[in-house]
Amino acid sequence: MRFAIKKRRIFVILVTVAMFCGISQFIFAGADELEAPMVTDPPVIDGTIGASEWKWAVETEVTPQTGVWDFGKTEVSYVFYVMYDANYLYVAARLTDDDIQIDSAAAGSIGGTTWKDDSIEIFVDGNHNHAASAFDAAETPFGGQHVITANNAVAFSAGVTRFGDASDDDFFAVADIKDDNHWEMEARLLLSLFDSPNQGDVVGFNISTNDDDEGGGEESALFWTGEPPNIYSNEAVWGDLTFGGPAAVSPACKLAATWGRIRRD
Repeated sequence: MRFAIKKRRIFVILVTVAMFCGISQFIFAGADELEAPMVTDPPVIDGTIGASEWKWAVETEVTPQTGVWDFGKTEVSYVFYVMYDANYLYVAARLTDDDIQIDSAAAGSIGGTTWKDDSIEIFVDGNHNHAASAFDAAETPFGGQHVITANNAVAFSAGVTRFGDASDDDFFAVADIKDDNHWEMEARLLLSLFDSPNQGDVVGFNISTNDDDEGGGEESALFWTGEPPNIYSNEAVWGDLTFGGPAAVSPACKLAATWGRIRRD
């Protein structure tokens, strides 16, 4: 009974916000659904999430209570943002971690053991076919796995041939450790990596963090959504990312509510 009352209260709040802001400006998503706004002023990829740069993107929180553990459990948590423009998909994350470890993959290296360190992994199923393995050769042209550690070591799918900040590079990401317990990352990925989606298209999407406490290797992997085991490779359990319309919602009227957050509350 108490849970039913709580759900009714939440519904009333959501409807009130929708009426106040305009129903077309209200964002309500399921636990495994996101909508990326289309922007015309892209963020600078420098490892610092500027409020004005990412103001149009919905902030999605992933905690030990709301996220999905592929294995292990730790205290790590993060928020992430997704948006796009005519050329790129942009993803950013702000992480809270009581023990940031970067002892396995060399700083700035490409193709090392990034999963053993504190890192963010971005997953895209560009043809949205829910393949059993994102690493099958047939899946390579449509997305895959893209990783950056807290000290800027990167790894990526075979579809990426150019990592860098040139205008035609496939993938570029920058991470920055802010203090002993926080780090941030920003990334951009060329839309052609994902079969060049347009407004209204839907792709499979997921994001996770690998958490390495005390060095030597990862203790856990916390995903936005999915069902273990092997969330990293099973596209069938990823969420959906819709390429939305032009950003036109006042940040003051933008509310993202997920069942994961309602469950946590």
